Amino acid sequence: MMAAELSIYVSASPEMDAECELLGQMLANMARSLRWKIKRTPAPHEFANPDLEALSESHFYLILLGSDITAPIGVEWRAAQEAGITTYAFRNVERVASPAAAVFAHSSAARWQAYHTPREFVQRFERALITRLLEGTPGYGLDLADVEQLIARQRVLEEADEGQPQEEERRGAGGGGVILAAGESEP
Repeated sequence: MMAAELSIYVSASPEMDAECELLGQMLANMARSLRWKIKRTPAPHEFANPDLEALSESHFYLILLGSDITAPIGVEWRAAQEAGITTYAFRNVERVASPAAAVFAHSSAARWQAYHTPREFVQRFERALITRLLEGTPGYGLDLADVEQLIARQRVLEEADEGQPQEEERRGAGGGGVILAAGESEP
């Protein structure tokens, strides 16, 4: 059976690396037959333009806002809105927003979801994404096994005690890449 491939474009400055790391890990473990393609805002040292073609072809757009907004996140935001991509906007409220970040957060008219830790972000995002995937089926190409896995995971998340802090283990999945379905190798 062919794995369903979904794509997500992440607008995030380097200060959001922990969140992006956990995002990559979460997507890798979401449903084993799903293949995820992740693109992220170019790092400032890359002196690169955003991949607006990849952004416009993405199923989902995620923007993470911490203490500051860096170029080209504003361009990515506008392109995602113009393309009508399903958007998730998260803001770390533990970080003091720079004037630029505060103005962007206000003027963007985004429905920002506040969070305090990278772990809290990934838990909230996973719930929102699973809900969207289930509501959007069959449009995302998920088979019955995928749907059953997502429903089971949704139940686990609903029953989870969110008051318990969990260790955040970083393993190199925060910079973007391709997550293959279980047993699949890169062509």
